Amino acid sequence: MPNMLNSGEIVASIQLDLSDNNAGLISAQDVRHNMEDIAVSINKIVASGDTKVEFPFFNTVTISKADALSETSATATNGDIVVQSGVFFPNAPENSTKRQDRPWLGDSNIDHDNLLNLGNDTHLIYYNRDGSRALQGNVQTASYWINASGTDKTGLKFNTTHATDATKQEILVSGDGFRFSDNSVVPNGKGNAKAWAYFDASGVGNAPEIRSWHNIESIARKEQGKLKITFTSGVFRNNDYVVIGTANATNSSASVEDFSVNTVGLIARSGDDGTMLRSVTFAIKNENGDFVDSELCSVVAYGYSPSESSGTTPTMIDESSSPTF
Repeated sequence: MPNMLNSGEIVASIQLDLSDNNAGLISAQDVRHNMEDIAVSINKIVASGDTKVEFPFFNTVTISKADALSETSATATNGDIVVQSGVFFPNAPENSTKRQDRPWLGDSNIDHDNLLNLGNDTHLIYYNRDGSRALQGNVQTASYWINASGTDKTGLKFNTTHATDATKQEILVSGDGFRFSDNSVVPNGKGNAKAWAYFDASGVGNAPEIRSWHNIESIARKEQGKLKITFTSGVFRNNDYVVIGTANATNSSASVEDFSVNTVGLIARSGDDGTMLRSVTFAIKNENGDFVDSELCSVVAYGYSPSESSGTTPTMIDESSSPTF
């Protein structure tokens, strides 16, 4: 009866029964039972793990297409390995000692929530390229640009503007700005008012009354018809901003006639946005040259934000010797 042995036991048996001599002590039985043991033990030797170190396979192991039950090698379509327990991958970058005991589920059947370290993370911020699903979470783009070409420094980019407060951000825009469906274009932010206010200069108890505002720090009434408007920190790069003001020069606003002809002067400017905020005077003078209060006052200011530029400086020409237009 053949014995199922490991490789070491077979070698020991051969060395014992098949002596290296010519004394005639080797029988046919000695040869036969060792050959039988080898034939019976092949599967055990291959499956023992000895192939890993002592008897490795040097070439790719090929599984034949032939099905021993019903097919020949000419007509076969199957060549299968049946693993009933599991498979180990010792060279896996992670979990090399973990048994894989489930088949690969295919491209369309992998349950995302079952993947290691991704449980309950269904990536709601992802979207289908055909637009069949809307984003359901916040998208973080880091320092990358969003555009139609993949070109760097083109399109839209989100930047944080505060070292610790992530809610303080800005949107960078390259190219020609924003174009709308009616073909109108907003090329940049220079056409937007940096600050504005609507207020009552006479107010209550000689204090002005603010009604609506943007980037206004304070409005101070110095005396009748003379006020000082101070802007919020960081609004303007310098004191060369454009500021426009209007007033109705009366203390009434009941009807369309409640205004007097006047001039609003916005003259003295001060501040450096460092030790003192930037400000401008707002003076209301009637036709008689008197400074007067006004119930309805408006002021709008345009200018460069800090670090903003405006391209090529316009050419300024003295043509007073040739006044023809």
